[in-house]
Amino acid sequence: MKLMNILLIMLLICTLPSCVENENGKKIVGSWKGAEWLIDEQQSGRNVEETKFTFDSKGVYTFLYGSKLETGTYKVENDMLFTKPAEGQEIMVKITKLNNDSLVFDMNRSGVKEILTLIKASN
Repeated sequence: MKLMNILLIMLLICTLPSCVENENGKKIVGSWKGAEWLIDEQQSGRNVEETKFTFDSKGVYTFLYGSKLETGTYKVENDMLFTKPAEGQEIMVKITKLNNDSLVFDMNRSGVKEILTLIKASN
């Protein structure tokens, strides 16, 4: 019975997906800066250039907007991004586009549709 439990645990460990095992998980790694932020298909009026995200390969992200800095963990499951700030609840956004140079989030904030477009930041 102990051997069976050990084998089961090993099997679970080997099959658990990491945050970067899927294609979107690999593509999201890097630094991104804001290019456009729409609310209900209209310009948000926010200073989108102050929006910056960094996703590392170990599942840690940072989000900077003006003087607001947020750090936490993230995971990507297919076209969904889950972020969990160090001091907060998990947030889910839909990834509608992700390639080598652009990333688009489809968000819903209290029933209001928001679309955030980011471009890859040159290091």
